Amino acid sequence: MMNYKRISVDFHGVITKEPEFFRNLIQLWRRAGWEIYIVSGGPREYIERFLDEHNIVYDKLWCIFDYFNAQNKVEIAADGSFHVDDELWNVAKAEFCACQQIGLHIDDSKVYGKYFTTPYVRYDNINRHFEIGKAVLEVEQGATQVAKILQVIGQN
Repeated sequence: MMNYKRISVDFHGVITKEPEFFRNLIQLWRRAGWEIYIVSGGPREYIERFLDEHNIVYDKLWCIFDYFNAQNKVEIAADGSFHVDDELWNVAKAEFCACQQIGLHIDDSKVYGKYFTTPYVRYDNINRHFEIGKAVLEVEQGATQVAKILQVIGQN
């Protein structure tokens, strides 16, 4: 079985949909010695405030907006909205996870998954379950059930 030292979790559509569940799951993983990365589009200030308000502890927060803004690849409109090229945006999390040697990424996007070499688990926030390959794990069964995701990946 693979040894996972880093797990990344998407913010919008994942943590925001089930903050109490993900707080408990992340606590479980951290007690087991795993580093937790929160990855999202941004904005960073909002994400930090939300995580603090829900007592969600993490090791690193990475935002696509910040990354591309530092490279001057963000177009910011007069109304404060912004745009990053879709292809750059869609592959950013996958590239970050590969570069950081993330062992598992959880996200709600069907689009992002095709770019990942890192094991990718899709969280279906409408039906409240996790999908990895053909395996489906229900959220209601709690954090210990979600740990089976790691077993499924380790067997592939």
